[in-house]
Amino acid sequence: MRPSEELDMLIVPRANVRVNLTVAILLTVVLSWIISGGVANYYNYLNFRAFRQEMTKRSGDRLRPIPEPKFGLIEFLTGRPPIQRGPRNLHRTASTDTGSRHSETPGNGQTGLPTVRTRGFFELRALILHLRLEFGLAALAAAWLARKFTKPLIQLAKGADAFQASNFDYHIPARGRNEFAAVATAMNEMARQVSEQIHHLESDARRRRQFLADVAHELRSPVTTMETMAGALKDGLAEDPERRKFALSALYVTSQRMRRLVQDLMELARVDLTELPLNLTEIDLRELASSSIGSHEVEAKAVGIVLHPLDSTEPVKNIADPDRIAQILDNIIENAISYAGEWAEVRGSVDGANPTRIIISDTGKGIKSADLPYVLDPFYRADSARTPDDCHSGLGLSIACRLTEAHGGKLTISSAEGQGTTVTIMLPATDIPA
Repeated sequence: MRPSEELDMLIVPRANVRVNLTVAILLTVVLSWIISGGVANYYNYLNFRAFRQEMTKRSGDRLRPIPEPKFGLIEFLTGRPPIQRGPRNLHRTASTDTGSRHSETPGNGQTGLPTVRTRGFFELRALILHLRLEFGLAALAAAWLARKFTKPLIQLAKGADAFQASNFDYHIPARGRNEFAAVATAMNEMARQVSEQIHHLESDARRRRQFLADVAHELRSPVTTMETMAGALKDGLAEDPERRKFALSALYVTSQRMRRLVQDLMELARVDLTELPLNLTEIDLRELASSSIGSHEVEAKAVGIVLHPLDSTEPVKNIADPDRIAQILDNIIENAISYAGEWAEVRGSVDGANPTRIIISDTGKGIKSADLPYVLDPFYRADSARTPDDCHSGLGLSIACRLTEAHGGKLTISSAEGQGTTVTIMLPATDIPA
């Protein structure tokens, strides 16, 4: 949920379904009563007008005019009957042919006004219409309420069925601020988290299978070499001193390679399990980097690599484990010496900004763009970098990356084929007490 949505939820209280339902029912009853009563009264009004016109037409001029029935907004809303009472003395004196005089009383059939029976008939018809409208509006309201409150339940049920079928990509519509929307939002968030966990576990399982396959591949070659040399010595095929010396040398080199591979595997496992202790202390990163570069000078010259010392002499202080930082630098420098190519140049620099950066760059062959995203994976080496006498385990950069992350930092690699490679170690700057 975004911060703005959380603020809205605090400002606008969430509506309660029970309150919504109660208010909806009350409004439906009141509105249906008003509308049905108004329609019934209007129907009564039309009937009375027709009756008045008919009676006026039949009575002619013998009677006073029947009062016009009144019907307006107030009568519609309040249900006041449109039949208005006439004046008290509505009768008029009439004379017969013999000259005698008699009075005509309203409602006796000779006047145009409706009698009590007639008004009762109109009111009965209006009541019947009123009840019909009441039942009709109640049925419509019930259907509307049923649809309004059962639709979210149906959507929640569909979502639950989808999640039960492991379809965690299903999204339940969440509209409004009621409990249905809250439950739908919670279920969607739960499904998203479960889906992420499943993808994470599947990814870990794939990496684990790949890691085991890589370990088996890396161990197969030295084990085969050792088995071959040991078999030759056992069967007497290496009785010649030179051949015997070659076999023993191969056994020694291969055993050293296996020892380093096992050591790197244990180191990587300890880092991944966060069981690697860090002896944090104040160190000078520039001095440590300069020492690491100098320790590989002989190795670099042996393969035709030009290793430049650090230019800056200004100390760069930080809190870190000096042995682990030295291990990170050794792995990166050894990797550059092994794969940069002959006559390549390797340089180092230390930047004391925040974050602190240790940069090791070379002008060698570089890394193909297709290989660059995977160079930090365990055992990954480009095909062009694989050689029969390669003594590297393929774990150096991966261990360097894990150790950097254990310090709260980040290791990045940028490279272009034919233009060299740059490895940047970023460590969080730490305030050194005076």
